[in-house]
Amino acid sequence: MPLTSPLPYHLAMKTHLYPYLLTPVYKNYIWGGTSIPSRFNRKPQPGLCAESWELCDHADGMSIVRNGPLEGTSLHDLSLDMGSDMVGTAQQTDKFPILVKIIDAAQKLSVQVHPNDETAPLVGGEAKSEMWYILDGAPGAQFYAGLVAGTTAATFDAALEDGTVQNLLKPHPAAPGALAYIRGGCVHAIGEGCLILEVQQNSNTTYRVYDWGRVDAEGNPRELHVEKARQVIDWELDAAGATPSEPIVDGPNRTQDLLVTPYFRFGRLNIESSCQVTNDGRSFHMLFVANGTLTVSCEGGEETISAGTTCLLPAALAEYTLAPDGPCEVLRVSLV
Repeated sequence: MPLTSPLPYHLAMKTHLYPYLLTPVYKNYIWGGTSIPSRFNRKPQPGLCAESWELCDHADGMSIVRNGPLEGTSLHDLSLDMGSDMVGTAQQTDKFPILVKIIDAAQKLSVQVHPNDETAPLVGGEAKSEMWYILDGAPGAQFYAGLVAGTTAATFDAALEDGTVQNLLKPHPAAPGALAYIRGGCVHAIGEGCLILEVQQNSNTTYRVYDWGRVDAEGNPRELHVEKARQVIDWELDAAGATPSEPIVDGPNRTQDLLVTPYFRFGRLNIESSCQVTNDGRSFHMLFVANGTLTVSCEGGEETISAGTTCLLPAALAEYTLAPDGPCEVLRVSLV
């Protein structure tokens, strides 16, 4: 059950606008590894650590503020209490509109598909379009997005039957800094050796169509959802790559939008000196430090965060300062 702060935002002063740090929610799926705790200097987790949900307001995972006056408050309660001061005015929503996670694929993920806004009601699921930013990849690591030209429901079914689905998937090299936009309806899979930051609609609906013959510790295969998948697959939909904007250069600092979708905006900040950021109130800013160490400060407080740390800045925070300790790569998520 989500925890509630002893001092709700609506009873507090604006000093409750500060950089929120969130407690990760870990998932120990069968294909996961151990890179997330070890790479980002986090507390070791029991068993596998396939995913770390960094920003989530969902029945399957809830972010809790772990610092400052609002420590112990769930993201859900905070969004309800603060309203547009938290989420922003760009989108009206009953729950936080996006979910952000780190994925460590020690093994291949299943071949899968998610519904889009139009098909989700047909199958009783949640719409899910997502993007992947490759944080790191083992030599030769790949991800798969989209189907080869000419693939039909019939040829796909035949490949499922004889175990040759991989031949129908489009492979892409998983080089650090690569990005893919996986829209609902696009068949996809993440290959082994990929460490990914994923930004998605707030959904946990996945339809597995093929799992590489994998079985669990008891020798049982995981459940497949082929019938529902058939209803949501777009047979001609390919993964859309990034179309970066021109970078904004300010001395040694560079800011660049890498992907803008109807659901979120994703950008990268490469900064070497202190800079001030303004916000017009239309969206929260979520920062993920990919490399380096950074101090985020504003009138309500400051936090120094290292690589692998997620920081949430509410939409009503009109300005904040980023002060890097040397070169720093920061990934920023907001609403459009």
